[in-house]
Amino acid sequence: MNLTLRQLRAFAAVAETGSFTTAAGQLHLTQSALSVLVRELEREMGVQLLDRNTRRVQLSEAGREFLPSVHRLLGDLTSAVAGVTDLRDKKKGLLRLAAPQLMACTLMPRVIAAYREAYPDVDVRLADTLPEHLLLGVAAGDVELAVGQDVAVDAAAIERRTLFRDRHWLICPPGHAFAKRRKVRWHELGPYTFIAPTRDFRQRVLPELGPEERAFLMRPGTQEVSYMTTALGMVASGLGLTVCPTYSASLVRAHGLQMVRLESPDFHREVCVYSAARRSLSPAAASFVGILEQFATAQPKA
Repeated sequence: MNLTLRQLRAFAAVAETGSFTTAAGQLHLTQSALSVLVRELEREMGVQLLDRNTRRVQLSEAGREFLPSVHRLLGDLTSAVAGVTDLRDKKKGLLRLAAPQLMACTLMPRVIAAYREAYPDVDVRLADTLPEHLLLGVAAGDVELAVGQDVAVDAAAIERRTLFRDRHWLICPPGHAFAKRRKVRWHELGPYTFIAPTRDFRQRVLPELGPEERAFLMRPGTQEVSYMTTALGMVASGLGLTVCPTYSASLVRAHGLQMVRLESPDFHREVCVYSAARRSLSPAAASFVGILEQFATAQPKA
């Protein structure tokens, strides 16, 4: 059996109006075209759905049985199309995101606020996570997008798009000897306790350092924490120095600390957005990536 929506709509219109002429006007069809659709439907069904005479059209017994099902089918289809249209137009939807804790409390709230202003009916849920756990939610399907610094990915499972390249800065208390300096070199950090802001920081920066700086980072007195907020709290209490990316400036200021340019070498990390490979983004996620890219364009050049 090969029924079409045009046939079902034609039958419902005639049944509701009791007139081929009126129904044809509603559907913007000629009366002959409408009659053909109804006859095709009856032929496919193998029963007569309408009793016709020269003065009026009535439902047959089979037609009365069939009409409620047609109404439900057409109503469900209308609701389904409206739902998909709302998703397309970002009039509704749920977008789940993940970001490392530092980015989740600095950059992401600003991006989400801009997104919500543009698409107020999309519910955005942000999960903050350890940097080393950033991609677990994407792989498990718990989040659609993850935003964070560059990490190695399995290209067959995770797609990575670079948003911008961000410099890391030295963070020190306002009364520190480095606080008034325009720039500091890595080898000058030797006399001070260094607080690595994430568990993977040292392994990422070591290849870019010379022997003296590598020895400084690997010495027993170096502290290592999981969260940037912990490192900032320790610096604010005079327990050492740390580094952080440009986008964390608001959090650094909130702790009353100074950011000083750190050179020789410069250390940068790419900020990326991650999603499941070979899976199209939802309209809500695609538009969120667009707003992320606008923020990336507005970032100061490192």
